Amino acid sequence: MTSHPRRGAVVCVLTLVAMALATPALADDIELPPDVAGPVTGVAWDPELQEVMTVDEGGKILAVDADSGTSSPVTFTGPTESVQGLSMSDGLLYIGDIGDPGRSRDLVTVFRVDPASDVTTYRAWDFRYPGGPRDAKALALSGEGRIHIVTDGDNPGIYRAEDRPSRTAVNTLIRAADAPEGVTDAVFLDDGSTLMLRTSTGVELLDGYSWESTAATTYVDASAAESLTTHGENRMLVGDGTYLRDEPIPDGEMVVTPGPAEEPTRSQSPSPSPGESSDPQPEVPNGVAAQNGEEEGVSRRGTILALVGAGIVAILAGVVVFLVRD
Repeated sequence: MTSHPRRGAVVCVLTLVAMALATPALADDIELPPDVAGPVTGVAWDPELQEVMTVDEGGKILAVDADSGTSSPVTFTGPTESVQGLSMSDGLLYIGDIGDPGRSRDLVTVFRVDPASDVTTYRAWDFRYPGGPRDAKALALSGEGRIHIVTDGDNPGIYRAEDRPSRTAVNTLIRAADAPEGVTDAVFLDDGSTLMLRTSTGVELLDGYSWESTAATTYVDASAAESLTTHGENRMLVGDGTYLRDEPIPDGEMVVTPGPAEEPTRSQSPSPSPGESSDPQPEVPNGVAAQNGEEEGVSRRGTILALVGAGIVAILAGVVVFLVRD
């Protein structure tokens, strides 16, 4: 009779082992194929097709399979001048032809296509800004499907469309809030109301109602022209060139030195500000975030699997001890 509790404990431990083995691996960096001609100006994740949509400086849009890395073109017949943003909503791809560095365009256009269809038809909405032409590099759709455009340059702002913009007339955008400087991409999180921005300094989360900052990740030694998109639960893809980094969505205030997992580097300590100590600070390994004075690693598949593996070994060792002592 005394062995039953121990056997029950063994069963529980074995159940935990099975659960650990069944835990799916986190996604990792996505390498972009050579078809992507140069830096990307916008990305969007399609959770249904498990593809990342990319657009390069030439306006070519590709759907890249996350597993195989193969790509297929997303074509449509809409005339574009400067595509600077992509956004997915309800399985449809929104294409932001919103770039205007010379501020010479009377209107900008957002197109919508079905990336899963071979049909090249599209829907389009024309917009103008209330104060004249603006340059923009970020497009995002809220949970309710409302179009948002984030402008760059002097007096940057977050602009939104009406609930149901006209497809036959030019729509005037509404300025909702000031935007951080140097925004290059934006996406709403799965809650539909938190806006995530890639800024000149890193990634910032804004409450879509108050437009107050709720979290931020500051990058060290990273390109300021990166694009980003959500990528699964509490994850994001961010990058501008041959690969997109898989990183956690900001939670609190963090400082990160980004880089591909296979190419570790070490960040340099920033110069002290006036009044700060000039004592040298320890170097932070590549991909490591400092939060509240502690070091926190940016998750990568290899690290997670190593930790899970170590946990499983420890659990199995415990099971063996239980059985031997019984």
